[in-house]
Amino acid sequence: MQDQTNRDAVHILYAEDDPPSGRLVRSIAESEGYTIKVVATEKEFLSAISEFKPNLLLIDLHLPDALGLDLLSQARARLPGAPAIVVTASASVDDVIGALKAGAIDYLRKPVDIQRMIVSLANAAKIMRQQQDITQLRSELKETYRLEHMIGSSAVMTKLTELVRQAAPTDNTVLITGESGTGKELVAKALHYSSKRAAKPFVDVNCAAMTETLIETELFGHEKGAFTNAISRRRGKFEQANGGTIFLDEIGDMPLSTQAKMLRVLQERSFERVGGEDKVKVNVRVVCATNHNLEQAVKSGKFRLDLFYRINLFVIETPPLRDRASDITELARHFLATSTRMGKYSATNIAETALAALCAHDWPGNIRELQNAIERALTVCTDAEIQPWHLPPTVTRTRSSLDDGGSDFVPSHEGIIDIKSAKAGRVSLIEAVEQFERKMILYSLGQNQWNRSKTADTLGITRRILSYKMQNLGIYKDDGDSN
Repeated sequence: MQDQTNRDAVHILYAEDDPPSGRLVRSIAESEGYTIKVVATEKEFLSAISEFKPNLLLIDLHLPDALGLDLLSQARARLPGAPAIVVTASASVDDVIGALKAGAIDYLRKPVDIQRMIVSLANAAKIMRQQQDITQLRSELKETYRLEHMIGSSAVMTKLTELVRQAAPTDNTVLITGESGTGKELVAKALHYSSKRAAKPFVDVNCAAMTETLIETELFGHEKGAFTNAISRRRGKFEQANGGTIFLDEIGDMPLSTQAKMLRVLQERSFERVGGEDKVKVNVRVVCATNHNLEQAVKSGKFRLDLFYRINLFVIETPPLRDRASDITELARHFLATSTRMGKYSATNIAETALAALCAHDWPGNIRELQNAIERALTVCTDAEIQPWHLPPTVTRTRSSLDDGGSDFVPSHEGIIDIKSAKAGRVSLIEAVEQFERKMILYSLGQNQWNRSKTADTLGITRRILSYKMQNLGIYKDDGDSN
């Protein structure tokens, strides 16, 4: 990672053919701690961009071999993130407007006012550092959401990754379907950060979280005076996403009136702000997601057929976790590593028995439920390794463990085994272990008149662990033991 001091250093390139003005600005810049290089011609300026690597530009609008506005345009093309200030002796309205349209953030009149120059340079330096922060953040996000970092090697995940790889380079609208918690937003981000739009914004909108009135304002913005408290013009999500990707999550919950406007945006890539008449054109890729059956929603009149056809061009289905059980161990270890990276938890590993419990669960809440289960386990675990009893009861308490029946269980020198279910192949390994534990604990409790302390000693575990297991296995009875 780049050193913070070097990263924040300001390197100014100043195009100025008047030596006294160049010396004055150099003196001001150096007194403020900036590094500055002054050049007199277009050729020198363009050459210095490559050699000096400036991150802030000062440009006189009238050079002997070039127009300042032309030079500004060339510089902005080569250094899009570098703020630019123009300097001129004849600051006509047209010059100022032209400079601002070309991307300048400020202009200074000659002769240069020293205090005004100091303030302008400080503001430009602040903008420069903000731009650097944004660039670094986008670079980190791009790395985070690389296709190679998608967790899982199951067949369904291999297929999903390939679909994302095919869709990412295009500008096609993509519809991501799947149950809640299956990672639809992660797929949307992978599409964006694997595309040519990765350096531009990724803007997400939860269509289910907004009212009919609010969603149009959020998506398309509004003009000043469009409604009460609209005291100024506001850009909507589509404008914010210009050049990048807009992610419309839960599009199946979008109101019908908004769906009509969405259809036009997808067709024309333009819209009007709420309360406005002028068309706003945008260059944006649209990615949608839903956990609804949109075809059924069309039949019931809750979703427009024409909009469905428009967004149904390229469909990616995120599989439920139960259909990718072979990925559970890898996902669990990933969530463990991510959560413990800051060093606030004791556990650094997951016991094999705990992994077996995770793999046996059907995960109705999908990946989100798994992540929450690991977070919960880390919160209650004070040891170096997560055990089954650290997991949520909803994960470890299977249907068979709640069955109090005992007729199918027979004692043997090898333990207490559910013979009928085992022979029929209806019991998983984790279920068999839980059945064994439950029956053994019940047997020992009965032998010790439900005295937990004696039972724990008999079983060779602590009273705390016994209580934990009784809770997770659904064993409840007042023992009257105060020990």
